[in-house]
Amino acid sequence: MQSRIRKLQTTGVIKSFTVLLDPEKVNKGYVAFVFGQAKLGQEIDLDKAGKALAKIPEVQEVYFITGDYDYLVKLRVSDKEEYYAVIQKVARCFEVRGKGIIAPKCFKDTPKIVID
Repeated sequence: MQSRIRKLQTTGVIKSFTVLLDPEKVNKGYVAFVFGQAKLGQEIDLDKAGKALAKIPEVQEVYFITGDYDYLVKLRVSDKEEYYAVIQKVARCFEVRGKGIIAPKCFKDTPKIVID
C-alpha cells in the first residue's frame, strides 16, 4: 500500500494530505454558495476575479462556470453576521452582480474522488 501511495505522490496524482474537520464542531457550519458575474467586454480578465476570490480565507471553492453567471463560490462561516462581512469581500471581486444562496442542510460533503 505504501509503495502505491508513494507512486501516486511522485506522479502528481496525490497533491497533498489533509485533515477533515467537522464544521459544526469548529463553529463553521454556515455554508453559502454565491454566483457572480463578470463584466462583459473585449478586455475582460476572467482569472482576475477567480484569483481574488481564492485569497479570501472563508472561500472554500471557486469555479468558473457556464450559464447566466460566470463564477460559483462556496464559502463557510460561523453565522449570518460573518456571512454578511465575507459577502462584502466577495461582492467586491465581481464586476457586475452576484447572488447568494444559503445552504441550511448538507446531505453529502466529501472530497472523495472515485477512481478505478
